[in-house]
Amino acid sequence: MPEHEIKALRRIYTAINRGDVDELAADVAHDIEWNLPERVPWGGTRHGPDGIRAFADLFRDHIDGNWADPDDFLVSEDRIVVLGRLRGRAKATGREFEVEFAHVWTLTEGVASRLRGFYDAEPIVAALEDRPAASADPAV
Repeated sequence: MPEHEIKALRRIYTAINRGDVDELAADVAHDIEWNLPERVPWGGTRHGPDGIRAFADLFRDHIDGNWADPDDFLVSEDRIVVLGRLRGRAKATGREFEVEFAHVWTLTEGVASRLRGFYDAEPIVAALEDRPAASADPAV
């Protein structure tokens, strides 16, 4: 997969972090499937530009701050897995959170056509609800 597709994904993350929904919608396929963990208010499956706008509106209603910091781009034939950190502050409580993520992007003709996001939603939900996060580590 050419380097220009990784650059395209970097533009998507930059648009997300700036809150530039128009650029985000322009940089993905018109029929994109956007799937994030359902435990967060902006989670679930959304489709197309209207779905992206719904995601962005819900996200901005709940979170302040830089959202996605991609660290690694792992490339396969038609997918790129992006590993990184999600961080922000819950507007209602002022509590901050940070979690690691894995985003699996499917590209069709070089354009992002599907996102599947994986992360531990518990620290985010705990920040939104102003309570301690339950540990995902059974040793803690």
